[in-house]
Amino acid sequence: MLNNFTFNRKKPEETGIESDWIINFLNRLENCHLPMHGFILMKDDAIVAETYYSPYQADTLHRMFSITKSFVSIAIGLLEEEGRLSLDDKIITHFPEKLDGTEKSPYLSEMTIRDMLMMSSCHSMTTYKAPGCTDWVGSFFTTAPSHVPGTTFSYDTSATHTLCALVEKITGKKMLDYLREKFLNEIGFSKNAYVMEAPGGESLGGSGLMATPMDLLRFMYVISKGGNFNGKQLLPADYVKKATSWQTDTYAKSATWEEMQGYGYQFWMTTHNGVSCYGMGGQYACYYPDKNIILITTADTQGRQGGTQLIYDAFYQEIYDKIGQPCSCESSCGLDKYLSTRTLFCVEGKSASPIKEKINDTRYFMDNNPNGFKWISLSLKKYGGTFDYETDKGVFSLPFGIGSNEIVQFPFYHYKAAVSGAFRRDDTFLIKAHLVDECVGNVFIQLVFKDNDVTLMMRKFEETMFNEFDGFISGHLPKN
Repeated sequence: MLNNFTFNRKKPEETGIESDWIINFLNRLENCHLPMHGFILMKDDAIVAETYYSPYQADTLHRMFSITKSFVSIAIGLLEEEGRLSLDDKIITHFPEKLDGTEKSPYLSEMTIRDMLMMSSCHSMTTYKAPGCTDWVGSFFTTAPSHVPGTTFSYDTSATHTLCALVEKITGKKMLDYLREKFLNEIGFSKNAYVMEAPGGESLGGSGLMATPMDLLRFMYVISKGGNFNGKQLLPADYVKKATSWQTDTYAKSATWEEMQGYGYQFWMTTHNGVSCYGMGGQYACYYPDKNIILITTADTQGRQGGTQLIYDAFYQEIYDKIGQPCSCESSCGLDKYLSTRTLFCVEGKSASPIKEKINDTRYFMDNNPNGFKWISLSLKKYGGTFDYETDKGVFSLPFGIGSNEIVQFPFYHYKAAVSGAFRRDDTFLIKAHLVDECVGNVFIQLVFKDNDVTLMMRKFEETMFNEFDGFISGHLPKN
């Protein structure tokens, strides 16, 4: 049965945080055009700020990417507590059916569940990303190892995916269903949350969790209490302590300062003595015991070099490092209004241009190109328009707003998107589509007009799809 537990709420000033610090934190990210989707701040076990960037709402399920890994870790810890596995088990003993009958490398044979939890598998990269791979778990056992397991950190999502498959093999249940029965229902985790599936039908344990920011807060809150919730020990305290403690050195392998702080069992260590569940694109659930504070964010930093570090830096400098300074006793009356008016940013620019009449509803025929575009056209109205085009996949129309986002289904892929466009210069029209679905990312479509020609410059920031929206193509008006 789902527990309807709700957290206490306080004004920030009641916990020693100025409302203006929160506004400054979010403004700093917004001023850098970092697409934030959601934000929750908890201090001393009370929520002090919460906001969502329209079209995201409090109950919108968001792709949490690698935060899923932390959930898999807890499932493994629960199975260990039940005596159904040991962290020192050799992983091949649990998947004999995945071995192809050939003699295995001793590196693979020696690898333990603990090695995999620590991101110290025998593989230097994720194994299932080879083109055409449909047996993601099998690839973990048939890909040639690169080094002795348990020796060095190397981020291997296929290791976590295999651990998730192990949870489902042992329990006979979906990983999230198992966790619901063990503790998620107890803490009020969303009943409609789910984990996407891999081609083989097993849960996408490395990156497939669809949940709300509040779900992340509930999860991290229990972690912050050592697995205890309202006086009830839901998770094995010793395992939680080890999972959220430094187990592996990440310094030489990681790209950002925060990621160089070490790794536990599918949890990251951070500066400021913190621990973090981290998902690609700015999905964060961070706990800082020194000041008893939990930070939750959902975002899309893909394509923004250093974007995830920017979230950390802004939080430390605008909020965390200021805690303990003299704080006003009066809360800012503007905070609630500010938090209630957040929205995904749209393309900045003009709605009109001297060339608007010439290019409006004009069809440009594209040079031969590997993207498959045959022709394109812009249909421009006062507050929006459409980008019309034909590719090898068919004829499509992508609506967009001008001065605001139009919420649409992206053509062909049918993922929800928030799309806007504007003239960045008299000769340049830019369209940006925020993908706000199971697929999180963004697509840029820039059209630059010159005389009777147009050049289409496209960039997509999404893992596996939208490949036709990447590259340069020129087109021309038909000759009379």
